[in-house]
Amino acid sequence: MSPLDTVELAQRVDAKRNRVLLLAAAAEAFAQHGIDVPAEEIARRAGVAKGTLFRHFATKEDLLAAVLADRLAALRALATALAERPDPGLATIAELMESAATVLAADRSFFDGATCATVVGGELPREKLALERELNALLARAQASGEVREDIVGSDIAILIVAATNTCAPFAERAPELWRRYLALMVDGLRPGATTPLPVAPLAATPLAAPPQSGR
Repeated sequence: MSPLDTVELAQRVDAKRNRVLLLAAAAEAFAQHGIDVPAEEIARRAGVAKGTLFRHFATKEDLLAAVLADRLAALRALATALAERPDPGLATIAELMESAATVLAADRSFFDGATCATVVGGELPREKLALERELNALLARAQASGEVREDIVGSDIAILIVAATNTCAPFAERAPELWRRYLALMVDGLRPGATTPLPVAPLAATPLAAPPQSGR
């Protein structure tokens, strides 16, 4: 390997390391303080210059999209694993919802991102669709067991998870586990039987992430 090749390899390794550091720092900062955290603060946490941040992510929205895509990928992996159980039913759906809500309840950025429409780049659109496919597959097996009402789709599960955690967000300091009460009520609403017909159609795609209106 020539000296030039060695330098280029070292630069690529440094760039990859910096990207990992930036994603980790951004995930932590967004989770703690929401999506309005300044880019300077994220760069400081990562131990890199602000210019390095923008060499990897053209805007803060691109960085947030990457963080949210990672969150969705983790939820998708969980849904995939649960769908492989022999007979997933309502208890499996409830486990998915509780596991996801446990993460989201501690992450202020997720709701902020889900209620904005400007963060759509990178892997985020693909991860949103992939997550919905996994949710639909898991839900279809649970419905086939007869334990879940037939008029529910994957995007409904996504919305319920976000709704349970973020409706209770204003009370997080006083009652950090309050969301569990409402998630339990929502899970009961998934049971078949004497249910009220749903008056409108579900969203076509999961809303579990889209983002903010800040720039650099």
